[in-house]
Parts: sequence; C-alpha cells; structure tokens
Amino acid sequence: MTPEILKSLLVDAAQTLHWRADEVADFTSPNFRSRPAQPNVERLDGLFGLRLGDYPVVIAPIALDSPDQVKLALKKLHAQMVVARSFMLEREVINAHLFLCATSPTPSGDWKRLVDLLERDETVCRKVVWIPKKTDVQGSFNTFLARTFLAMPWANVGSVSDAPLDETYELAERILEKHGLEKKVAQQWVIKADQLKDDAKSLVTELVQAREASK
Repeated sequence: MTPEILKSLLVDAAQTLHWRADEVADFTSPNFRSRPAQPNVERLDGLFGLRLGDYPVVIAPIALDSPDQVKLALKKLHAQMVVARSFMLEREVINAHLFLCATSPTPSGDWKRLVDLLERDETVCRKVVWIPKKTDVQGSFNTFLARTFLAMPWANVGSVSDAPLDETYELAERILEKHGLEKKVAQQWVIKADQLKDDAKSLVTELVQAREASK
C-alpha cells in the first residue's frame, strides 16, 4: 500500500463531509516559503500535501523496521513539517497533522510498539499511523479514520431511539466526550445535530465552527 492510496481515501472522506479537499504541493517542498531554493536540500520521497477543510496534512510513508530507523525517519519528517508550516495560514498551523502510511510491517516485528512511539510523539504536530490491510483496505482505513479529525462520532448518536430524550442527549454527549470533545463542545454538537438534522451541509459547518471556537 502507498501514501497515494491514503491520499485518495482521505480526499473521499473529506468530500463526504462536504469539506474542501485540495492537494497542496508546497507542503512537500524541501525549501521554506520566500527563501531561495537550496540545491543540496534532500527532497523526501512519497510525500503528499493536502488541505482538508481547515486541516493541513502531510502524508508520508513510514517503514516500521526498528526504533532507530523510525526515529531517524521521524526526525526528517519533523523537518519537513516545519517547512510545510511556512506555507500554511497562521490559523491552520495548530491543526497540522502528519498521516503516516506504514509500508509492509513485518508480522514478526514489534511494529505496534513502533506505532505507539510515533503517535505519542506530538513534536511539531500530531501524528496518526495507518496500517493498511491488504485483504480489507477500506476496513483498515475506517479504523484509521475513526482516530482522526475526519471521524463522525455523531453519526451513531441516534441509536437509542426508545430512550427518554434527555437520556438520549446525555448518551450522545458522553460518546462525543469519549472521542475527545470538551463537555461544552459536546453539548453544543448535540443541540446543533438536533436543530439541523435535515441539513447535513450546514450541520457539518456548525459543528466545525463550534469546535474551532473552543480552541
């Protein structure tokens, strides 16, 4: 599996939310914005830059071979993200993400520990690793997606249809808080989901604005 496949899946996911999904080649540039090009600067292979809604993303391959190799690759990716940030809008920088596509993790390797090493490191930006499963690419992507800003936890909110309304709202808020939202934002999301349940496009916009306003 390749970062290009991940890029395509991410674009589809963003468009499902009616978000813009633009490829941004500048995010993969080896040179800082407004600085002369450096001829000897190494350009990393396999990178893609995207702007998904208000979230700038760099997609990159990562070989889950050994801790030392992962740390070396991470150092280079940190440097690339610093360059990419020079091309981002000021308000976007805080939302920058590095999405890593694992290339053929060995079944016998301790790749789970390496993924933990990568995702716990929030230097420069947040990182999420996709472990593609050849026999179920979409399923493995959905698992990955559920851990990103493109997740839609509110999609499962209406599953308790026979419960009293207040209890249903409280359950929805707990689900949203479990997925990382602050309590105040979770309450706003539940209210907006009820008010705009027949207008999906406006609902997504309102939910994103509510979350951004809390930062």
